[in-house]
Amino acid sequence: MSGMEDLVPIGEFAAASKLSQKALRLYDANGLLEPARVDPASGYRYYRLDQVPQGRLIGLLRAAGMSLEEIRAFVADPATGRLDSFEAALAEELGRRRRVLAYLRWSLAAKEETMFDVHTKQVREQRYVSRSTRTRIEGLESFIGASIEELTGEVERSGPPFVLYHGAVNEQDDGPVEVCVPAADGDHLLPAGEVAFAEVPASHQQFPEILEPYDAIWNWAKREGRELDGPAREIYYDEERWEIAWPLR
Repeated sequence: MSGMEDLVPIGEFAAASKLSQKALRLYDANGLLEPARVDPASGYRYYRLDQVPQGRLIGLLRAAGMSLEEIRAFVADPATGRLDSFEAALAEELGRRRRVLAYLRWSLAAKEETMFDVHTKQVREQRYVSRSTRTRIEGLESFIGASIEELTGEVERSGPPFVLYHGAVNEQDDGPVEVCVPAADGDHLLPAGEVAFAEVPASHQQFPEILEPYDAIWNWAKREGRELDGPAREIYYDEERWEIAWPLR
């Protein structure tokens, strides 16, 4: 029993580390803070007092908003650079949430009509190459930019790049998303047909502002008795000129 002299039961350890017993069991289950001993008969957990700093560290990282996976990576390599990266990600997320709140305030204000003009046109069939993934809104911009750069380096581009949204992309939903670069010998084919489209100014090229031109096309289709058919696509003519095109049945 000499080894037990340096151990304390889970209740005392929880009090010393300022963690709940529920949290300690969670951290044990995820391999973050395992007890020094588990009684084989009762299953009761015992900890060493020198594990208290590790417990407090994990608790503070959770309080900062880190996921268990992120904490595991930090515990394996406790570098301040990881904290800096996490803080930068938090600031970016806060910026996105503030934009959503600002957009909601704007959308709740009375408006006479939309600023977006919706038109229709016939488009030719188009061959293209692509990269697809599932990503939420926080990873969308970097995936689009990297994919366009990679694909443009692999083929001779025959038109402006575009993105096909095969599912919703937001804070919860992750597409999928297909980034496309037109190429004469591309292995995919975008069919010819009629589309409803609206131009997107620079002021509306970020989420959630970009929802407004999508809504304008959707509302136009309902008003005109037209049916939207297939995934919408964002076409990037240049940094200033974007277009949303939605196939019509």
